[in-house]
Amino acid sequence: MPELEPAPPTIPASSASLLVIDDDPAMLQLVQLIAAENGYGVATAGSGALGLRLAIEEEPDLIILDLVLPDMNGVEVCRRLRAAGVRSTVMMVSCLHESEDVVIGLEVGADDYLRKPFEVRELVARINARLRRARFLRQTASDNRLSFPGLIIDLGRHEVRRDERTLALTPTEFGILTTLARNAGRVVSRPQLIADVWRRRDPFQVHSLDAHLYRLRRKIQPRADGPHYIHVVIGAGYRFEYQPGRSATLPVHPTRFS
Repeated sequence: MPELEPAPPTIPASSASLLVIDDDPAMLQLVQLIAAENGYGVATAGSGALGLRLAIEEEPDLIILDLVLPDMNGVEVCRRLRAAGVRSTVMMVSCLHESEDVVIGLEVGADDYLRKPFEVRELVARINARLRRARFLRQTASDNRLSFPGLIIDLGRHEVRRDERTLALTPTEFGILTTLARNAGRVVSRPQLIADVWRRRDPFQVHSLDAHLYRLRRKIQPRADGPHYIHVVIGAGYRFEYQPGRSATLPVHPTRFS
């Protein structure tokens, strides 16, 4: 029987909190140094089970998650995190070079990826960019909300409700949804959506966007005969517009509250 791991430390209070789940001591030490230099709180876990426990208890701002762990793979860790309702930004790192592995990670709820080996500057840039994005969402949310028939996007609470039921969206899914909903009725191109949500241009994000959109549409459009909100405009991009289901008779026009 494996030895029990010690209880995880509490993430220190600071301007931002990080959790790194990786069994490589060098990686854990590197993130600790980056956190110390930038004034971030950080906690570390060398296994998936320990990382899950700490993430659920503390819900840090950013989780850096290795794809290969001794007790379970990073995909399973991410799947369990999202199933538990943890909405922290998840950046997956991997020494594997198969694009399929990265896409699977994104499909189960990861927000970003980084392949090992990588430059320290790139890791620092990714961490800071993701934390800036999280702060941006909090700062611009205020108390506004976007309301559509059957769907309410509460920007102040960073919360989405579908038929009075709160949906567990990842930060990236929330960013995609709010970008489209703010432009309701207008076409948003794929490059524009990638630039607005990820704040950088990366050809691989085309695959990432597809994975996130697939999961987002399944959450807000769970039934094929129910109302639809996100529509593909072939050759142009996406349009957010309420369309009732086959038996629905709700009004079509969205309302915005401030």
